[in-house]
Amino acid sequence: MRNIALLGKLLGAAFALTFLAGAAHAQATRTWVSGVGDDANPCSRTAPCKTFAGAISKTATDGEINCLDPGGFGAVTIGKGLTINCENTLGSVLVSGVNAIVVNTPAGSIVTLKGIEIEGLKTGLNGISYIGAGILHVHKVQIRKFATSAINFSPNGVAELYVSEAYLTDSGAGLISTPSTAANTTIVVHNIRVENNSNGIVINRTAGGGTQASISESTSAGNTGVGVGATVTSGAINLMLQSNILHNNGTGLNNGGATVKVGNSVITGNTTGVASSGGTTQSYKNNQINENGSDGTPLTQVQFN
Repeated sequence: MRNIALLGKLLGAAFALTFLAGAAHAQATRTWVSGVGDDANPCSRTAPCKTFAGAISKTATDGEINCLDPGGFGAVTIGKGLTINCENTLGSVLVSGVNAIVVNTPAGSIVTLKGIEIEGLKTGLNGISYIGAGILHVHKVQIRKFATSAINFSPNGVAELYVSEAYLTDSGAGLISTPSTAANTTIVVHNIRVENNSNGIVINRTAGGGTQASISESTSAGNTGVGVGATVTSGAINLMLQSNILHNNGTGLNNGGATVKVGNSVITGNTTGVASSGGTTQSYKNNQINENGSDGTPLTQVQFN
């Protein structure tokens, strides 16, 4: 009888140790990074990690990584729903020759990137490279000096992109979208500045499917190529431009096969104001398209219901 009782106690102790060990390695819903942290830490507020990559393995799906104090937190690949929020301090990523933040998530995932500065030193590939599926929110970021693009949105499934209060500058493209499959995509851009890139905002469809996109209250200026462009080789794009400024670009607005509607926008100071090589480009007749080298393709009036 005593042997059975002793065996029970030993099994209970072993179970307790196993449970505690598992709890010690459990992922937290909120983790922290610090400029003076250590990736060997548990990423708690009192023992923060050093990098985003170090924190992500200790953060639960749909959890959040916060920046405790200023720092450069390194490149990271995100493979699950997650928020990185550094709004209240200087959280930055600096890379050379590689992508800064790669998002490769399964369908249904939601990723939010907020309050981050991303620097490419003119050799970084993409500031944010989205190659998964789901939803990406980009809010209050500055992305600069990337050879390919500040934001590359190339999802492999149904995906949505929301960008607001962002500065995308001095890169190959400010924002470029080229879905890799026929899955439908949504792009909503509001109140951003896209400046001094090779191209500003470029929305492509090359593999079928459709993109619904809107750009509002934003400025695309000083880009050597297009300020805003939409090109379809397979599929469809519906693009709404509302209350934007397209200034001092090679071409202010370029339509290559999409359906584009423009309202309350200023297209001025470009080498060519509007260029169209297919699709339809329509105006709500409240735009200012003038003072370009050539104002370009006249816009037809939107037919109201």
